Amino acid sequence: MTTTVDPELIRPAPPTMASPSWWGADSDRHRVLPAHSATPGAFVKVTRPASAAYLHLPTVFGAARAAGEAGIGPQVLHTDPAARTLVLEDFTGRAKTATLHDFLDHPLVHRYLALRRTVDRLAVPDPRRATVFDDIRSLRALTERQATVLPEDLPWMLRVLDDAEQRIAATGYDTEFCHGDGNVSNVLIDAAGRPYLVDWDVAAVMDPLQDIGAVLAELAPSDDDARELFESAWGRWDAKLFDRARVYGIADLVRWGLVGAYVNSVDPGTFEYSKFSDWQFLRARWALAASQLDDRFRNL
Repeated sequence: MTTTVDPELIRPAPPTMASPSWWGADSDRHRVLPAHSATPGAFVKVTRPASAAYLHLPTVFGAARAAGEAGIGPQVLHTDPAARTLVLEDFTGRAKTATLHDFLDHPLVHRYLALRRTVDRLAVPDPRRATVFDDIRSLRALTERQATVLPEDLPWMLRVLDDAEQRIAATGYDTEFCHGDGNVSNVLIDAAGRPYLVDWDVAAVMDPLQDIGAVLAELAPSDDDARELFESAWGRWDAKLFDRARVYGIADLVRWGLVGAYVNSVDPGTFEYSKFSDWQFLRARWALAASQLDDRFRNL
């Protein structure tokens, strides 16, 4: 696709904010404004090299295109994985980036969970297949090559999660294509309260309970709150599967802690990745030290 754009019509895109404070530092973002009001604008994302090192961009971009075609995300206008570039229809003014406060609205939460259940129907060409544990191993290899400074207690976290992975693998599980990232900044909400999914960075064919676990880790730190959401997401209550989802959620925290630490070491200059990493590892420590963890593992 070749497009001639007046440089005066290009503006920086408004930043997005993730919990607790991670501005969209994984890519450079721009808005291409139309010369005439009747012409739609475009939102351009160019993934930074540090982030591209841990992403499978053909799946990221392919999922974004499929989501747009299915009406659950912005339409994709152009992709170029080699140039790390994704061009989307511009939702600025039509929708806002979600925050945790938005998800205090129970009807929105259930619409959001129903939306995520449709992701397995997307026609994504040759998607990657990976568990959160696979991603953790890949990220550990990246951090070792980069000599990234990591928490001293990370080996303990990894030993516990290795036990969890072996128990889950021994039990067996079905797989389907999932978004995989529970961060609420990956949700756009329009004026009618309709949610859309964006940012398919960890999308893959995986255990659907992994996807649910990532959502629960973001929206419901307390089991009391998480039970209702699990039943809505899964369709029925199952104590064993609930515990599996919660363990996946802990692994997801460690994965994002590694992402933040790695990118901060490769591309310093912002404290956002460092803060994000510290926050995720802190949450993982809390979850791994919880008194109910042994019971969860017995249920796996």
